[in-house]
Amino acid sequence: MNRLELVERVAERNGLSKAQADRIVVSVFDEIIDSVVNGESVTLIGFGTFKPIDCAPRTGRNPATGESIAIPSVRKPKFIPGTYFKDLVNKA
Repeated sequence: MNRLELVERVAERNGLSKAQADRIVVSVFDEIIDSVVNGESVTLIGFGTFKPIDCAPRTGRNPATGESIAIPSVRKPKFIPGTYFKDLVNKA
């Protein structure tokens, strides 16, 4: 499913126009993204938690030359599914 398909389903389920549903879906995504970018966790009970994680710097290897390279620390978004969501997926 892509965003447009999600918008269609939200519109049908809630009796909204596709334009209204699109604004709602986009605003929910934007709020989640903004919160995680600002270092906050977003917990949606039954669905899961979005949070930023810090990955420590590490050493890697250039596959072409075999030379060691330094990989800098990065911050990544992480999603941890909730128990209810995991249970539904495992039943399918």
